[in-house]
Amino acid sequence: MEQLREQQRAAKQIPGYDRHCRHLTREQIADYEAQGIRPVIRLAVPEEGTTVFTDMLRGPVEFDNRQLDDLVLLKSDGFPTYHLAVVVDDHLMAISHTMRGEEWLSSAPKHVLLYRALGWEMPITIHMPTILDPSGHGKLSKRKKKDAGGAEQLTFVREFREAGYLPEAMVNFLALVGWSYDGQTEFFSRDELVRYFDLTKVSRSAAAFSYDKLDYMNAHYIRSLGANDLAGRLMQVLIGAGYEPRFDQVLQLVPLVRERIETLTDVTPLVDFVFERELRYDPALLIQKGMDAASVAAALQAAQETIAAAPFEEQAMEEALRPVADRLGLKAGQFFGCIRVATTGKQVSPPLFGSLVALGRETTLARLAQAREMLANV
Repeated sequence: MEQLREQQRAAKQIPGYDRHCRHLTREQIADYEAQGIRPVIRLAVPEEGTTVFTDMLRGPVEFDNRQLDDLVLLKSDGFPTYHLAVVVDDHLMAISHTMRGEEWLSSAPKHVLLYRALGWEMPITIHMPTILDPSGHGKLSKRKKKDAGGAEQLTFVREFREAGYLPEAMVNFLALVGWSYDGQTEFFSRDELVRYFDLTKVSRSAAAFSYDKLDYMNAHYIRSLGANDLAGRLMQVLIGAGYEPRFDQVLQLVPLVRERIETLTDVTPLVDFVFERELRYDPALLIQKGMDAASVAAALQAAQETIAAAPFEEQAMEEALRPVADRLGLKAGQFFGCIRVATTGKQVSPPLFGSLVALGRETTLARLAQAREMLANV
């Protein structure tokens, strides 16, 4: 076989079996067996004519039998090849539809001939279009882990789960890769997809896998979840990140982050300050534009005193603190910026007063006091 393939390549022919042993006599076969040669078992493919079958997406598909070789069914060690195994397996499981990628189209006539040889009815056959990577060039592959821009490409189910994608969004998104219900509707429940999905509406053209579209759809599903449901899912993410959140805390954070996240894991860098026991940040971040260390310290002391006395809820704290900014001769942005860095360690965070409520009065006051101490070294 190796010599044959070399000769075929030298003659610029497609390498393949030349049916050398197809017409051996019984005596020749007995002689080979006496020599200890263990043969493979092949299917005797018709040497003339065509093999035709109907693909649900492509209609009648025809192959010239002269282009097919006598495919191996059992290897010399007695194990079946894929082609025999899949045909027998599908038949025994009473499979009604076989759906494979379009790259398997060239194997379809082999399966057609096998079903005919075994006298079995062939399942409905559909060769689905290829899913391309986001660039639109080349098949989406588990081996290609980064796109042209260096961003990570996820392909395994567990990777999407770990990255914070919702099952509802994944099912909806995947159904629309190469399929459309009416060309306009984007969002479907699982029951609606079961009801509407029609294989005949799958496009024959390859479709690119768009992570941007998936992020957009995932964000939509996040915003459609009830507060308790979303809080429960965010709890699992935060626990996975090493924190020990309380459900009531996370529930308080839901309205602050719901519109700011596209995946569940986006929540961690937004709200980690709520669950950190000690904040670590550069004290210089406390000093807002137009202020110095002394004025920031005075502002934090005033904020500490006001928050200690005011009702500890969002609107009441904001109404109590705005006049303090005026009294100190500060703009609200300057005053609230000092408080934000002191309590969250960030210059940008979810809405300030909702964040303080999630932190709790005791932690908020302790962090304001700690920030004043840190300013002594600036």
